[in-house]
Amino acid sequence: MRALFAGVLLWGGTAVAQEPAPTPETMELGIHLGMALATADTEGESHVGPGVRVHLLRHLGPYFSAGAEAGVYTGAGSHTQVSGSGQHEYRRVDGTLGQLGLVTRLGVNVNGFRPGLVAGVGLNVAGDDSTSLGFSAGVEFEGAPVEWLPLSFDMRIHQALVDGTGRYNKPTFITLGLGWRYRW
Repeated sequence: MRALFAGVLLWGGTAVAQEPAPTPETMELGIHLGMALATADTEGESHVGPGVRVHLLRHLGPYFSAGAEAGVYTGAGSHTQVSGSGQHEYRRVDGTLGQLGLVTRLGVNVNGFRPGLVAGVGLNVAGDDSTSLGFSAGVEFEGAPVEWLPLSFDMRIHQALVDGTGRYNKPTFITLGLGWRYRW
């Protein structure tokens, strides 16, 4: 009987002393600094500008994440304005590109290096000239030079599907970003 009692105490003591299993990281906050290029405005001019993009994603398993993102790029929302009769005058009207949308990521972990595909839908507001609803698609690569500093690089194309101005020329934006991620 004493042996049974000692066995129960020993088993109970080891069960209490065990550390809890680590919880998987389920959320991610990402901050990217980058550039955006508006491929062509109504006059066929391209505009580029620096900016920042922030995303908040929920990990839905080891390979798939989804969430919201927002970005602001100065100068990429500019457009060329034509005025005058007979003799045309061209001038650049500076504008900011704002982006707000939903994004998904499908990726794998290969020895600490994480390539992935990114896709989303969102609203692009380019200065006062254009508001468009569209989709984005691209690639990203993440690596951690040190464990606490996961860095990522991404490149995406944002294509308008519906443009609020009714123009035939729907805006297209290309973004490049280099950023950091925090997971919890």
